[in-house]
Amino acid sequence: MKNVVVIGAGPAGIATAIQLKRHNIEPVLFEQNDVGGLLRNANLVENYPGFPEGITGSALAGLFKQQLRNTNVPVINEKVLELEFREETFLTKTERRTVQSPIVVIATGTVPKTTSHVIPENIKSRILCEVYPILGSRNKKIAIIGAGDAAFDYALSLSAENEVLILNRGVGTKCLPLLRERCEAIKNIACMENINVQEIKENGSGILLECTRNNSERARITADYVIFAVGRNPCLNFLGPMLQQDSERLQQEKKLYFVGDVKNGLFRQTAISVGDGVKAAMEIAKTMERDAQ
Repeated sequence: MKNVVVIGAGPAGIATAIQLKRHNIEPVLFEQNDVGGLLRNANLVENYPGFPEGITGSALAGLFKQQLRNTNVPVINEKVLELEFREETFLTKTERRTVQSPIVVIATGTVPKTTSHVIPENIKSRILCEVYPILGSRNKKIAIIGAGDAAFDYALSLSAENEVLILNRGVGTKCLPLLRERCEAIKNIACMENINVQEIKENGSGILLECTRNNSERARITADYVIFAVGRNPCLNFLGPMLQQDSERLQQEKKLYFVGDVKNGLFRQTAISVGDGVKAAMEIAKTMERDAQ
């Protein structure tokens, strides 16, 4: 039996764990991948206080990771397969263990929306939804499908040593104007509008995208990598049926917390996630102090 389980070590989960330690509460922090979450994808974080010139997402994630170490918060690198609630106790299950706790903080962020395209098996490793796995690529042609902040931010991250093509199925973009302006100023980045990817095929050692443009004109695009940036959904597929049923009650009773991107919809910002985590930890400390009296 542990005091508090935190699921996810992105900015929200990290902030929760660090603040809990400040209240002398030992968190159990699970993370299936590397520390930092989607922050690792960010080209430049410009709205997080304390960095006047901005900071790359990977660098900020590295600082968060160092702060966890300095605070003596261990990260358990295991995927949570199921979270259930029985007899007033949470059961957090991985392949290796089951941890019981009276309180759980869910900071699992989001997962990319899936594509309906059939992807040939031998090119699946080059069809991505995140940018960080190929940040070290050089002299590649990369097609990014999407027209929001993520698509243009990914293009900026990859453009120094690669040719990047942004494929927008509509006209106009949904991204911040400054991101579009920066992309337009870089010769290695091009943007095509009114283009729909109909089929994804193998093309020798690369990828072939069969497209239609302006709803009728056919276009063929080759690439070494394809990145889908077409939206994300909350990562909650591990919630057990009893927990789903009792979720609202448990939140009202201050036993279950959702923090960061997993609950914030389009407002996916590091500063918001950190604030969510600190606030949740402070509420937990206050509740535990009250219950102990």
